[in-house]
Amino acid sequence: MNPEFWQNAWQKSQTDFTQKNPNPMLIDHFKALNVPKNGRVFVPLCGKSIDMLWFLNEGFDVVGVELSEIAVTQFFAENDLQATISIHSITPSLTCYQAKHKGQSLKIWVGNIFDLSSTDLGQIDAIYDRGALVALPDIKPENLRTRYTQRVMELSNTANQLLLSFAYDGKKQRDDKHKDLPPFLITQAQLEQYYAKYYHINLIAREKFEYVSTAGDSGYRLVHTLIFKK
Repeated sequence: MNPEFWQNAWQKSQTDFTQKNPNPMLIDHFKALNVPKNGRVFVPLCGKSIDMLWFLNEGFDVVGVELSEIAVTQFFAENDLQATISIHSITPSLTCYQAKHKGQSLKIWVGNIFDLSSTDLGQIDAIYDRGALVALPDIKPENLRTRYTQRVMELSNTANQLLLSFAYDGKKQRDDKHKDLPPFLITQAQLEQYYAKYYHINLIAREKFEYVSTAGDSGYRLVHTLIFKK
């Protein structure tokens, strides 16, 4: 998916992937990462995810990155957060929205994740990936998903991850209208290709759902922890 795809989706309000309440699988399983209170959670390709507010309410700082400024301004407005806005001193394509909530720090960068540096993010204690990896195809020559996984590891110094994804149950497959649109299936073999060199990959939850994507496919929602190999 090129950046214009996601910019257009937000401009046209084609954002059925957003949730009104924090993700139950996040609430149930984030503790598996053992992140200390006041730890800093990185949420890549964050959109206006209400999960970021859950982290703040639970005593964690949050740093996100999102292509669409529409998504970020909606997040701040819908959650009654007053943003301090600044342009990156070196990379003018990046804009930073910052706020405080219940004593916790929130920072969201508007721009391309590949334009960020680890200095821009600061210390990262954990990564939460609900919809980033599955939003990206991995076809040649761009190999966007491979590049994304490498970039996230570079930016976070291979911090531990909670990764939410899905699997189909074989009963209902995608039709031609949706097969080339996100979310994209991530196989176990692909996870190992991206992450096994650096992480122990653990499937910690697998729950049956009537639909696991915006196309209405049935299957399972999965939760993995990626624990850095010391």
